[in-house]
Amino acid sequence: MSNWNTFFGPITAGESSLKFLDIWFSKNRINYSKVIILTDSNVYQSCMSIFFGELNNIGETAVIEVEAGEESKSLQILSELQLAMLDNGADRNSLLISLGGGVVSDIGGLLSSTFMRGIDHLIIPTTLLAMVDAAIGGKNGINIKGFKNLLGTFSSSKGVYIYPEFINTQADGDIISGFAEMIKHGMLSGSSLWNECLELRSMSDVKKLITKAIGVKIDIVQKDHFEKNGERVFLNLGHTIAHAIEYIQGHNVSHGNAVAAGLFIESEIAFDKGLLDKRDLKKLQVLIDKWWSRLKLANDDLLEGMFGDKKKSSNSKDYHFSLWLGPGKGARLEKVSEKEIKKAQERYDKD
Repeated sequence: MSNWNTFFGPITAGESSLKFLDIWFSKNRINYSKVIILTDSNVYQSCMSIFFGELNNIGETAVIEVEAGEESKSLQILSELQLAMLDNGADRNSLLISLGGGVVSDIGGLLSSTFMRGIDHLIIPTTLLAMVDAAIGGKNGINIKGFKNLLGTFSSSKGVYIYPEFINTQADGDIISGFAEMIKHGMLSGSSLWNECLELRSMSDVKKLITKAIGVKIDIVQKDHFEKNGERVFLNLGHTIAHAIEYIQGHNVSHGNAVAAGLFIESEIAFDKGLLDKRDLKKLQVLIDKWWSRLKLANDDLLEGMFGDKKKSSNSKDYHFSLWLGPGKGARLEKVSEKEIKKAQERYDKD
């Protein structure tokens, strides 16, 4: 078991995490008028019985279900969920539990921080991506007009309980999607996590890396919870391009595949600027090509997808990128021109 006390709430990870959650309920359930579980259609089928099977003290609950997928991160769905909370008798003394992947934790975080000006929130991530990234750090958000996470808040939770066995309910492709965020953490930390990502042979072994990946993200977020001093911005590594790809290609591409392409292309930009050693660039590219097929981007104008990105410069010709400096060296916030973006994209398409 691993435990962290953070600015954005306590985190518990390990095979006994749900037992610890049950102990928490034995002490705190009496404080809540209502417990409402937010989940999606896939998780309801695959994880709900496992979740309830580990808990004896949760008491009576209501379940609100959204459709699985990024489409649920919308203003319309958020509004419908606010009404569903009322329909289920929620008040300011209620507790919301987000049981699901990154979409559910994002919606749940925003819902809990805005419903009646804020109610308590627990996060139970069920995907690798949510366990190592989306559920960690206190950020949430929904999409507006195709642009990622334009509306959201920073909010703390009463706890994040990470039960790695939930990964067994995921398809291999979904696990690989989460691995992209784990690679990003390894790139920034330069610790043993980076080498273990390079050496990983099977996704069946990825659970061994979860605790290390969580620790890396916590260390970064603790230094810059509200993105004021530049540290947390490093976690945007690969995501400026990734969000543009998701905007252009819609939901035909997984977040992990988009992030992998983003890490590839943005590292090419870092190399062009003299920030990244060629050997480290090649190691990363070999790793990405090992797990992901190249996306077909030749006909995509990624600049169109960056128009509404939160990282765009006030100068319409420049964008702010977090560019990798090499394993353990972190990243640097740099202005990148349209010409540099197009050049790196062309190399991704041609290699």
